[in-house]
Amino acid sequence: LSVPKELPRRTRTGSQQALRPFSTTGALLLSKNRVLDAFRTPPQFHDALRLCSANNTLLLALFTTSTCTPCRTITPLITSLVETRPPSPTDKFSGLAFAEVELDSPDRSSGNMLDLGVEYGVTSMPTLMGFGGRRAERVTDRVVDTRLMSDPKSVAAWLDEQMRKGDPFSSQGGGGGLLG
Repeated sequence: LSVPKELPRRTRTGSQQALRPFSTTGALLLSKNRVLDAFRTPPQFHDALRLCSANNTLLLALFTTSTCTPCRTITPLITSLVETRPPSPTDKFSGLAFAEVELDSPDRSSGNMLDLGVEYGVTSMPTLMGFGGRRAERVTDRVVDTRLMSDPKSVAAWLDEQMRKGDPFSSQGGGGGLLG
């Protein structure tokens, strides 16, 4: 049996659509670190929590409001750190995701976002929380110090610590998730 050096390519003609592989895997699973769109409804937030939990991904959620002035500088900083952070052999989580949780979102079609703030004990803006491990709704850690969140080195050190800690509620200190 000989293997061709190059697989034949399919070409599109007329009304044929480009062929894409079928996948039930969400976009979150296609890369290790991911910045998600802001959560504007509770179901969006809870769905991301479950997906991250199932795949052993640490979800960083920055609870914000439209009037939060420090959030305007903190969000791009965390976004950049998440996008550029390379994996480390000491990481207990297989990936990292980040999104803002807009507590004053006008979209009330699927519940009130302020209820999430109450559920997770958000008392100041911004509040950065890590969610990870087998129990998706459990908070791994939280930061409310705006000075710390505004300092790239401090946020990077905190992020590295969270990735090393893994699932604080697991007896092994970090599960493999369903796919990892």
